[in-house]
Formats: sequence, C-alpha cells, structure tokens
Amino acid sequence: MRCSSCENLLLDDEVRYAWDEPYCESCFDDLFNHCCHCDELITSSSTHYQDGDPYCEECWSETYDDNAPENPEVTESDRTYIIHLSRTWLEGKTDYRRFININDKDLHLKLIREKVGLVESSIYLFGLRDRDEYQISASSNIIEEVREYALLNLSGVIIVEGIGSSRLGVSLSLRENNRHEIIELIKQITKVKELVPA
Repeated sequence: MRCSSCENLLLDDEVRYAWDEPYCESCFDDLFNHCCHCDELITSSSTHYQDGDPYCEECWSETYDDNAPENPEVTESDRTYIIHLSRTWLEGKTDYRRFININDKDLHLKLIREKVGLVESSIYLFGLRDRDEYQISASSNIIEEVREYALLNLSGVIIVEGIGSSRLGVSLSLRENNRHEIIELIKQITKVKELVPA
C-alpha cells in the first residue's frame, strides 16, 4: 500500500486513513486536522484557527459569529490561567503549560479539565459515543502509557488505538464513575518525560 500523497510504501501499522484514502503519518499531519470542537476530520486548507486550535467551517461559524456577545463568559479556570500567564510574563518568565483541550459541550470534560489544571504537554480529551461502557481510545503516541496506567488503576477497561496524536477519548461511564482515575491518568501522560542518559 502507498501513501496517497507522497506515494511512499506503507507498512500496515503506519497507515493513517482520511476518507478511505491511505496516508503516511507525515502527509496526514500536513494535510488534515480534527476539529477541536466536534472532532470532525477536516483538510488543513479548510481549517480555521483560534488560539492555535483547529475548527471546521461549521463550528467556526457557530462559535465565532458576528452576533457573539461582547462580554463572553469566562470560567474561573480561564481567569486563573490568564492571571498566571500575566504574572509570569511580568516576571520575564515563559511558562508553556496550558489547560488540556476538550470538547466544550460535555460537562464532565469541563470538570475533568478544571481538576487536571495546567499541563506541560498538550492533549485533546474527548468523549466517546456509542462505545463499550468502559472504553478508552488513545492515539499511538500515548497508548502504551494509557495501557500501563489502566492495568494498575482501571481494571476491565478496554483500550483501543485511536487516530491522530495526543488524543484521548473516554467513555461516558468512565467520565462519570471513574473521574478521579481519569484525572490522574491525564496528569501522568501530560508530564514532560526526562531523558535518562545511557
């Protein structure tokens, strides 16, 4: 099988699909995004960005229309984050920590985001629909850490490999009943790993 863009030969575990077309990891990341609001696959050329987050056309027009209020609601965590960034900037420091990206429509994800706080490494957290009761979807770059954590802390949870990079999907039952464990999982996988010299 060959990449639809660069035509390089692909191994089965290297294939990324976009609308049933195979791509290598590099071409897929260059050509496509997932909307941070609805999780839809979109081309890079049709992506709208706000604060570095990708949006599809529909979510962009819903979220950023001309009728938006001039004084939008700011959550306590957003307010705290803005103050934190302002203070570090005034002190001449740079802090790359930020809140995890979530689908804002899910109340459980908002609560998890609040409890996780600022993280060193970005991640996109979303809710799984129409899945097994206790299931987690993790992208290939974090799936081993998720499996290790689940083995010790979330017995009986099904872990499946998802698409993209640094994406974590959690079923509704886990978001409701195992919120503490999910928060600890996110804190663990978003820590910057220190390299140990050989």
